[in-house]
Amino acid sequence: MTQQPTLTTDRLVLEPFGDAHVPALARADMDARVMRYIRAPSPDYESAKARICQILMRDDGVLGVWGVRLRDTAQVIGLGILRPLPDDSDIEVGYRLLVPHWGKGYATEIAKCLTNYGFGTLNLTSIVATFDAENDASRHVLTKCGLRDDGMTTAYHSAGTPLVRLNVENWSNDVAGPSMTATAVKNS
Repeated sequence: MTQQPTLTTDRLVLEPFGDAHVPALARADMDARVMRYIRAPSPDYESAKARICQILMRDDGVLGVWGVRLRDTAQVIGLGILRPLPDDSDIEVGYRLLVPHWGKGYATEIAKCLTNYGFGTLNLTSIVATFDAENDASRHVLTKCGLRDDGMTTAYHSAGTPLVRLNVENWSNDVAGPSMTATAVKNS
């Protein structure tokens, strides 16, 4: 099993998602503000925890889900993803933050870090993202990261959701954002 590395930016640490991240993300999973564009929030902590463990804690090798911490305090503030869409058609970048950390540029930093990793380390040729058509904040983050409209996808919903894409030939360090280092994580 190849495990994804720990990644760092100027302000964040992205580490392979694990048990230490579950409590914060379970609270986010119950928050209607966080879940507004994703799905109905979980009704209680145990339901949220079970759902998170089922969805987020699978082995995706060098891809997957990262728990995101602030570098200066080690506080868990959210997650980042770089993993296949449910239909395996593309590799998707994504993020989710707890409400107190909205509006501080962290979503952009997470997406840029994972895009760097995908193109610079994994040699991916394309990275996509999906978002709810009404979620202007997420659309803005993805645009800042260089992703551009690429139609719709039914990977999550049969009615379709907007799809944006960045191809490696359009990716550059100008778009790449904050400094990022990858540190290999040893398997126990």
